[in-house]
Amino acid sequence: MFRSFHFEQASNTQYDVCIIGGGITGAGIFLKACEKGLRAIIIDKGDFSSGTSSRSAKMIHGGLRYLQYFQIKMVYEGLHERENLLSLYPHLVKPQPYFMPVYGSWVNKLKFSVGLSGYDALSGKSSMPKHISVPEEEIKKRFKQITHEDLKGGFIYYDARTNDARLTNEVIQQGVELGGTAINYLEAIFFEEEDGEIISLTCKGRLKGWDLEIKAKQYVSATGVWTDELLNKYKPQAKKWMKPSKGIHVVVKGDLLPKDCVLILPTIDGDGRFIWCLPWEENMNVLGTTDTEYNEGLNEIRSTKEEIDYLLDSVNKHLPGRKLTYDDILSTYAGLRPLLADPDPEEEDNDSSSRSRDYEIWWNNDNFVTIAGGKLTSFLSMAETCLNEIIEKHPGKLNPHIFPKPLAPITKSGHPLFASIRDKYGDNVLLIMDIIKENKSYANPIFPKSNYIIAEIIFFIRYQHAVMLDDILTRRTLLSYSMKDWNEDLINIICDIFKEELGWTEEDKVNQIKNYRKNWDLMHSWE
Repeated sequence: MFRSFHFEQASNTQYDVCIIGGGITGAGIFLKACEKGLRAIIIDKGDFSSGTSSRSAKMIHGGLRYLQYFQIKMVYEGLHERENLLSLYPHLVKPQPYFMPVYGSWVNKLKFSVGLSGYDALSGKSSMPKHISVPEEEIKKRFKQITHEDLKGGFIYYDARTNDARLTNEVIQQGVELGGTAINYLEAIFFEEEDGEIISLTCKGRLKGWDLEIKAKQYVSATGVWTDELLNKYKPQAKKWMKPSKGIHVVVKGDLLPKDCVLILPTIDGDGRFIWCLPWEENMNVLGTTDTEYNEGLNEIRSTKEEIDYLLDSVNKHLPGRKLTYDDILSTYAGLRPLLADPDPEEEDNDSSSRSRDYEIWWNNDNFVTIAGGKLTSFLSMAETCLNEIIEKHPGKLNPHIFPKPLAPITKSGHPLFASIRDKYGDNVLLIMDIIKENKSYANPIFPKSNYIIAEIIFFIRYQHAVMLDDILTRRTLLSYSMKDWNEDLINIICDIFKEELGWTEEDKVNQIKNYRKNWDLMHSWE
């Protein structure tokens, strides 16, 4: 089994770098370490991407709104990293037009025009078109769904969108292919320290009690909103490093809103914020987002009726013809942004929307570093900066051991699914086609009218660490988001694939369905 191999590998390896936290930040550090030829391992107490990195806004962007807070450096980095990701992951990061109607006064239009011009200038030489101004009459013809009352025109500009969970898991897969070790559902419990350095990390397996001791030269905490929790396991902390904010999203059918652009609308209470309606995969549209302070538990975050009403009311204010109701909601999801606490508590800004999305790196001891904060878009740049800081602190301590073999070129295939699979999975098309060669039936949909074939599910289990129902249904696929009614037949089919691949027993199946049912209920109910 894939998982057994990684446990055996970890038990017998002295690693250069151990990364704790399998979100996009940790995934980036893991990949960069493996690219440098270092022996690296990444672990997570849950599934990879199960925290913030599967509950984001799904956008790859510089952060237009952060210009008003003069976070110029962060926006510049984000825009250039956006271009990098479009090139590296074209099957997962897609160019996306955004349409912003302007209401109220001509001053508003001038303000946005200046901001977008600055955004274009910071992006430099880009594959993205520059923004354009859209006259009022053209908006009335093209966007008939939205209200035209007090309309002053609008703008179209470009950023990108992604599937955050799939991106995270593919980045980790790339690191594994370069020789790295990746184990999910493995929780860091105890740091053993000697002479000011960590010499080992004791971990508890959350699946069937597989425990592990990891030995590495360097340890990295990339645990996001769980940063304080992990650091307190190392040593009690005098300060609180993180002050997360909560964002909730509502998923509706794509037919209810424009499919060719992200629609950006002012909120209903005129607080200067905006709601976006993002056309997503599989004919879904994501409405988001709220941005509120959060001081409750980190492991189960539920949407509230008040938050959902805020989103629906803001969108409905600008949709005079077809009002969205609770019945239109396919699912919801709530996530926490890993925002850093202000160094001076007395000056902490209570408005989380204006707090910096930048990141920090600091040393806990001579071989244990923490990276926290930051944005999805800049994860590779953050990873490079973090690793460079480690190497500069200990020159000569981390030496390349593993040198990757060049990848074989992808040749064309006559299989009717080849083109669509390659468009969806990039170079991983070869692995999926090999799975189909094992059994022609693996090219069949997992369920009538499904967008997924059996080979995709097997691929996620074999190559992307899926070991639980929720891993497949919520993070490797989007089935949970559109399964408004419990689909027992589909659940049984996925369980049968797990049984074949991982040897699930009937007891395993019952427990997995019970656990998944709890998570599914979170997506289809609110407080």
